[in-house]
Amino acid sequence: MKLDKTCALFFGTKIDSKTREALAQAKPGDKKYFDGSSEEFLRIIDTGEEKWIGKVVKAGPVVTEVEDIQRNIVSIMRRVAPGARVAPSGIRIFVLQGAAIGAAIIDDEGDDADPAASGPYITL
Repeated sequence: MKLDKTCALFFGTKIDSKTREALAQAKPGDKKYFDGSSEEFLRIIDTGEEKWIGKVVKAGPVVTEVEDIQRNIVSIMRRVAPGARVAPSGIRIFVLQGAAIGAAIIDDEGDDADPAASGPYITL
C-alpha cells in the first residue's frame, strides 16, 4: 500500500440543473468565487459526463479542517447561487489525478501497483 502525499484533493458537489441555472444567474462580481482564478475560492471541474463545483485542497489536511472546508464551500455556494440547494452532506472528497504538489510517496509494502489503475478519478 502507498501513501501518496503529492496529489491534491477536491472537495465538491455535483452540479445539477438547478445549480447550473443558479450559477448562470450569479452577479458578475460574484463569478470570481467560482471561476477558478483564485485558490481561495471554488472551481468547476468537468469530468466529461458531469460537472462538479468545489475547492482544491493540498493533500493531507488535518481532520479538523475538513468541516471548515465543507462549511466554506456551502457558504460560497449560498452567496453565489442562492437558488441552488447545497447540503453539507452533499460534499464529496476526491483525489485530483494529475494535480501533484510535490514528490512524497510513502510505500509501506513495496507494492509497485499503479494507483491510477483503479478507482473513480476527476481529471483536470
